Amino acid sequence: MNTKLVIIGNIFAISAKEYKEEKNVYVQFLNKTESGGAEIIKVKMTDKADIATLKENTSVRIPVKVSSFNNALYYTQVEAMLK
Repeated sequence: MNTKLVIIGNIFAISAKEYKEEKNVYVQFLNKTESGGAEIIKVKMTDKADIATLKENTSVRIPVKVSSFNNALYYTQVEAMLK
């Protein structure tokens, strides 16, 4: 049985960072919590074709894998964005 996780939402911001001479692009989503607060979900983009089409305030669906380290969740794109 396979489980697919997809993050669906409007892109809040796009950021790029360089690590070991490799450029990494992250898409950020603003998630409102039930308690009235907000948190930012950051997804590392891996598909170069998708990176070229990213724009803030656009609705996207990104298949992701989730990993955790030191009580933090990390999201990484695993397939091309869904239409």
